[in-house]
Amino acid sequence: MLISLRSIHKTYQMDSVHVPALRGVSLDVAAGEFVTIMGPSGSGKSTLLHILGCLDQPTAGEYYLDGELVSHLPPRKLAQLRNSKIGIVFQSFFMLPRLSALDNVALPLMYSPGRGNGERELALAALAKVHLADRAHHLPRQLSGGQQQRVSLARALVNQPELLLADEPTGNLDRQTGFQIMALLQELHVRQGLTILMVTHDPEMAAFAGRQLIIRDGMIMSDTKNHAPAG
Repeated sequence: MLISLRSIHKTYQMDSVHVPALRGVSLDVAAGEFVTIMGPSGSGKSTLLHILGCLDQPTAGEYYLDGELVSHLPPRKLAQLRNSKIGIVFQSFFMLPRLSALDNVALPLMYSPGRGNGERELALAALAKVHLADRAHHLPRQLSGGQQQRVSLARALVNQPELLLADEPTGNLDRQTGFQIMALLQELHVRQGLTILMVTHDPEMAAFAGRQLIIRDGMIMSDTKNHAPAG
């Protein structure tokens, strides 16, 4: 299994109050799966994605990524792991406004030891994967919302991660553009075998995945296969 969670708990402390966000989540995801996570606001879905992305650590439980126990690694080790194995796309694009699309995509390579030269070539190849190589030298203000999200996706792919995590990647886009982003994610999944976990509130977007989780009150309430994904 690429991902194995065993009884993951996450509790936040706000003043003297303990607020549980995850309550004993166990989950296995095989390499090459496309999984969506749905649930109401405050259900714990983004907290779960942040733990999967090594952006946060569980209060209790074990997280194995590609067979390695990562749930309690020190911050520096977690950062190295994120940069080498995990790509993350958020609802907001987080592009630096004065850098071209190409330079925005190349940013993670600055933190990849041993990469040497060739960063721009790798960044251009990542832009080509999302069908945006012809916009490589455009600034963010010269790109549409959908194009900016594709640049964000290329940036997440530039280090050739084993796992892509997406947190509401269509949330800031109109419906048609959202469907285009979902079709692109499905293409990456089918053609390249990329493992994808995506948080969404939209059932129509979730229909592109082959597996759907519903989380409520910090617990997985259902885990179903979709034998006829959209697209």
